[in-house]
Amino acid sequence: DELIVESDSSDGDSVGSSSAVSNNGFSPAIEGDKSVRKSMQRLAQTIVSLTPATHFLVANEEDGIIYRYGIWDDDKSSDDDDHTTIIKAALDAIGSSRAGRVALPSEHPASNLLPTSATRCILVQSIDGYGSGGNSCLIIGSDKLLPAYTKNDLRWIGQLAVEPKI
Repeated sequence: DELIVESDSSDGDSVGSSSAVSNNGFSPAIEGDKSVRKSMQRLAQTIVSLTPATHFLVANEEDGIIYRYGIWDDDKSSDDDDHTTIIKAALDAIGSSRAGRVALPSEHPASNLLPTSATRCILVQSIDGYGSGGNSCLIIGSDKLLPAYTKNDLRWIGQLAVEPKI
């Protein structure tokens, strides 16, 4: 399953298959659900606009990456099986977190889902399921360290994640 590249049109319709290095895209798992696509686009644009975040992923342990937003100048991991293994490792990391959110070091396997420029701070936030089922999470990358995020940034990312269907 390849990501579908977004067009620059305001309705975000997909325009065709991408290579492993697309900018923004949807997985076929959610491609047909326009309301979910719009919600993900709004959430990604808000987080990237209002926080130090530069990259945004929605990932599901069964479907892999189902949405991504940002400019991918390199792609260190393009194998779908590799993606699901990495996503499971990210979900395991948040398993013991009370808030359902952790900051991961740049050495964590989740860094392979982001371009090198966005691995100084990797936030992983659990979210209600998307895709075929299983657990889902947001993976947010930044070229800034964690202290660049304010306490309120972290709070509202967590609050947005518990909203039904983002």
